[in-house]
Amino acid sequence: MMFSRLATFAIWLTFAVIILGAATRLADAGLSCPDWPLCYGEVIPFPESKIAGGYVVEGTHYVAEQVALEYAHRLTAALVGVLLLGMMLYLPTQRPRVWVATGVAFALLAAQIKLGALTVWLGNIHWSVAIHLGNAMLFLGALAWARRASVSSEFAINPAPRWAMPAVALTALCVWATMMLGAFISSGYAGGICGGLFSCQGEWIPQDMLQLMHMKHRYLALATFILVMVVSAAGKRSGSPLLIKPAKAMQHVVGLQVILGIFTLYSFSHFPHAYHALSLAHLTVGTALWFVLVGTMLNLVYGLSGRFHQDR
Repeated sequence: MMFSRLATFAIWLTFAVIILGAATRLADAGLSCPDWPLCYGEVIPFPESKIAGGYVVEGTHYVAEQVALEYAHRLTAALVGVLLLGMMLYLPTQRPRVWVATGVAFALLAAQIKLGALTVWLGNIHWSVAIHLGNAMLFLGALAWARRASVSSEFAINPAPRWAMPAVALTALCVWATMMLGAFISSGYAGGICGGLFSCQGEWIPQDMLQLMHMKHRYLALATFILVMVVSAAGKRSGSPLLIKPAKAMQHVVGLQVILGIFTLYSFSHFPHAYHALSLAHLTVGTALWFVLVGTMLNLVYGLSGRFHQDR
């Protein structure tokens, strides 16, 4: 059906927006378009020669590649909005959950647009970047919910233990909070502020605000790892078809994420040339982990129904 196809495209495009946003931040290009929604007062700010004074913002000259990154981020986000409007035109009748999920996605997109503008106006301050990413994750989850609701029965068999939903939801919450803290410390240029892997310059609870936020990111990452391993092990033992495959995916993704986190941490002191690539990969895999957990929760809600479980 057209609705589910549009939702699928919107999900992939939202994933691209998230990655482009991270790439823009890592390239210090978040302020390369100083106004919003236009860029230097132009719908298309290229070439630089058409901009009076060039790509200069408060004394900083941005190169064309930086402006192109920020512009691509905004343009891709706008395309997501177009797809969501298309989804609303093809809303299936007699599917109240689809209407609710799409409404939630629309509200989150409206909030995301305002947060994007706020982030630009506030000069990419760390807390606004963190909230912007957190809301993007919620929007991605809402799109997945809308798509799943459109292809699944309202009444489904759900052979899963009672503990499953609270445990998976708690794990997803930890991932979400960990990613927001990661965005906070990265945009605050505090990724390498604590040095090595364990303590922060010899302290477990440092007094400096950025160092403390960095350690909280580590503690939440540890809690997430433990939760994923416990939930995935319990899911396999339960024998539930709704948990076995997601459990394997969780373990693989969280293992890769931990490795990337450690490499990103040590890139500051050992291979700084690789920091941008590692940080981008770290966010990408974190987003994938969030998506796996959201998908698992949707499995638990909609059970063995719809095209999702055919031929599995």
